[in-house]
Amino acid sequence: MIQAGSRLFDFSLQNQYGESITSTGLSQGRVLVVFYPWAFSRVCGSELAALNEEHDYFAQRGVRIIGISVDHKFTLRNYAESMELKFELLADFWPHGEVARRIGAFDEAQGVATRLSLLIEDGVVRNIFHSAMTEARKIQDYKDGVDAL
Repeated sequence: MIQAGSRLFDFSLQNQYGESITSTGLSQGRVLVVFYPWAFSRVCGSELAALNEEHDYFAQRGVRIIGISVDHKFTLRNYAESMELKFELLADFWPHGEVARRIGAFDEAQGVATRLSLLIEDGVVRNIFHSAMTEARKIQDYKDGVDAL
C-alpha cells in the first residue's frame, strides 16, 4: 500500500472522454485522487455528489479532484453526465484495476477499487483517507487535510 511521503508511480488512464491522464500530469500542484468501487451505486453516488457540491471549496484552494474506478470510460461518461460532475473520472478498466492494485486500493474478492483517497501535492502523497466499502468518506476530513497543507 502506498504511504504518505511516497511519490506517485508512472501510470496512464483514460478519463470519461477517452483522454489519457498520466501520473506526470497529476504531479503538479494539489490533487485529491478518490478511488471508489462502482459507478451508479448508492454510496459512491452520494460520496461523489458531496464532492461535487464542495468542488468550489477545493478549486479555490488549488485542489484538482479526480475519481478512479474500474468501470469502463463509456460507463464513467454516462455517470459523470448524469450527476453533472465538475471533475474527471478515470477508468482503471484494463488491465483490470492495475493502478488500484499498485496503490493498495483493490478488493480482489469483489474485483473493484476500495474506498481509498490520496491527497497529493507536487507528486508526493501528503495524506491518505479510507473507509469501509459501505461507508462514504467524510468531506470534512478532506477539507482538514487540504487546510493542513
